[in-house]
Amino acid sequence: MKQNVPEWLKPFERKFVDHNFKITDAVSIKPFVDKLLNRKVDSEQDIVVWLEDYSELEGVIDEDYNGRYVAMTCNTKDKKKEEAYLYFVREIQPKLTEWSNALNQKYYGFESRKQLDTQEFGRLDRIISTQIELYEEKNIPLSVKLSEMSQKYQSITGSWTVEFDEKKQTMPQMSRYFYKTDRDLRERAWRASAERRLIDANALEELFDNMLKIRHEYAQNLGLKDYREYCFKSKLRDYTSQQCFEFHDSIEKAVVPVVNKIFEKRREKMNLSKLRPWDTVVDPLGRPPLEPFKKVDELQDGVESIFKKINPRLGEKFKSIRHMMDLDSRDGKAPGGYQTTFEEQRIPFIFANSAGVHADITTLLHEGGHAFHTLTCRNQPMVWYRHSSMEFAEVASMTQELFGNRYLNIFYKEEDQVKRAQLEQLERVVDIFPWVATVDAFQHWIYTHPDHKQEERGKKWLEISKRFEVKIDWQNINRDIKKYAWHKQLHIFEVPFYYIEYAIAQLGALQLYRVYKKNPSKAVDQYLKALSLGGSRAPRELFKAADIKLDFSLDTLTELMETIEEEIEKL
Repeated sequence: MKQNVPEWLKPFERKFVDHNFKITDAVSIKPFVDKLLNRKVDSEQDIVVWLEDYSELEGVIDEDYNGRYVAMTCNTKDKKKEEAYLYFVREIQPKLTEWSNALNQKYYGFESRKQLDTQEFGRLDRIISTQIELYEEKNIPLSVKLSEMSQKYQSITGSWTVEFDEKKQTMPQMSRYFYKTDRDLRERAWRASAERRLIDANALEELFDNMLKIRHEYAQNLGLKDYREYCFKSKLRDYTSQQCFEFHDSIEKAVVPVVNKIFEKRREKMNLSKLRPWDTVVDPLGRPPLEPFKKVDELQDGVESIFKKINPRLGEKFKSIRHMMDLDSRDGKAPGGYQTTFEEQRIPFIFANSAGVHADITTLLHEGGHAFHTLTCRNQPMVWYRHSSMEFAEVASMTQELFGNRYLNIFYKEEDQVKRAQLEQLERVVDIFPWVATVDAFQHWIYTHPDHKQEERGKKWLEISKRFEVKIDWQNINRDIKKYAWHKQLHIFEVPFYYIEYAIAQLGALQLYRVYKKNPSKAVDQYLKALSLGGSRAPRELFKAADIKLDFSLDTLTELMETIEEEIEKL
């Protein structure tokens, strides 16, 4: 891809690591670690310089890792890229874990550390002290195994293709059929996709069993009750598991009835006695599928224009990173979408699987929001502060989905198409809450019952799903399709307990959206102000900086649902 990097995105000059240094193996990194470990540090200024050098080394290492990860996910069938990624995981990462602990211990032992400004360094103290608390040498090889298993999950799901309509198609490409007005075609496409996933169900069940066993051992090595306790500590969560359960209750009471109301209206419009799984996204009035773009360039052009409409500053940021994206769907590419950061350049990379449907616009708006986070806080001198906790990181992305919703006429020229797309987005905002609650509740059960059997796990998933699901008729459908539906949620496999953040962040995004409707400029200013703080503050402080509340009470959720229902009624 041709690069046209603006001046403000030029790389930062190395001050500590040699300019021509490239990572070849763990041994090549060791001299820089030794320099930091052996350096005499006396004053507060010495500490600051030491931290900045430590951060620079971390940036170089992280960029090397992320480059390998990106290459592997872009083509899971390329064995050389897989080997390069696994080499880092197996041979380099274990040593880095050991050395990071030594460096953290050195920082915590500095005599002058307590004289540092608590506003500026308090969060860093908590980050590093938690890393020290959760370090255990016996867990290093377990981390390696878990990373290898995550790659195995990517490899399995990246191979999911279906022979349909006389051609091989990826899962994102198959999703286009779910918008077709031909109900028989939709059903055949849905069943073909679901049955393809079932082929690997046993392999994924066994893979997860092994992951669960290792994670429980990991927690026990730290003297913790279970892996849930480890996750809450490592994520620096300032809320408890009980508060998560209360949030689940709020979602069940405030959101599930709204979703059911939306689906009942859909059923009536479609003149059906019951909705089936393949009836949930097609236009209920039988209009042809929305086709917002044909080529990825058109998707990028349109989303760039939307960001410019939201605010010229955002449009310029997006334009500057267009060369840092891989957006098309193809065989062998890992599923899903993500944004990661090349840490030394401090530039984001966006990965997606576009198939020419409206959801692709939403995905790019979402990942673009993450990219704005990276770009807005790239001048933070310490790597630990260039990433916020996920509760607020997802506010950065979900906010852009909502802000961008009013400018969908950039993709659709007909007024009824614009309204359809806007409605689809608003309904998605509501629909995400029950799914998040389902996934989060499932993980709470999984990790507090580490000795469960596969059959028990399947029954529990079905039980929790029933609590939050809408009225869909599953008669005459292979029961295993629903039982193993969680297999497609990569977070459950790769990043345990990272999911409730989506619902918490949606609360923040909806609050910012209310401001945006009245005063767009003010809302963007609040948004960028909070983003610029990166991870230097706790989630509640970041919400406060954006002038919103981190509050997932029933009252707050009910109020926000009323706002969305009003919007939906207008469309």
